[in-house]
Amino acid sequence: MIFGWIRLLVMALIGLTVVYFLVSIYSRSVRREKLEKEWDTDPAREGAPEADRAAFIEAGMEAYRHGLKRRLLWLIYIIPMIVFVTIIYNVN
Repeated sequence: MIFGWIRLLVMALIGLTVVYFLVSIYSRSVRREKLEKEWDTDPAREGAPEADRAAFIEAGMEAYRHGLKRRLLWLIYIIPMIVFVTIIYNVN
């Protein structure tokens, strides 16, 4: 009986890991696109070298890596595990 629950937990963790990576990739892509559009729509930066654009985008992505939005992605693991444990506790 307990091995069935452990197997379910392992499969859930594998599934959540896939979802985490997909959402993480999507989130980074959206952030990078936002930074690119911000650079492209600013008239003061028109004619600036491509190296400045790349540096601006990389600085923005570095800020994203240390930001709250990236940390909130861990809720993809936390919330389902809390629900899982709560259901197991209430059923038994």
